[in-house]
Amino acid sequence: MKKLIARKTREEMLRTHPIISNIEGWFIRIAEPSNNIFLVEATDQYGRIVSKSGSDPDNLVKEVEKEIFEIIFH
Repeated sequence: MKKLIARKTREEMLRTHPIISNIEGWFIRIAEPSNNIFLVEATDQYGRIVSKSGSDPDNLVKEVEKEIFEIIFH
């Protein structure tokens, strides 16, 4: 049986993921759990998550957005 997932509002998403992605409906947060190691996590309003870790947060954001695009449009 499928479980109904409530859609979060834009305001709820921005509380935990304050960066608006270039892909509509997705929000990003960047954390540094270890010295010079970053975790970039993107999520949508239904709770789907794509994340990557590495040392270049700007590049990680681009990689995460590329992966989201491939998931959605391919």
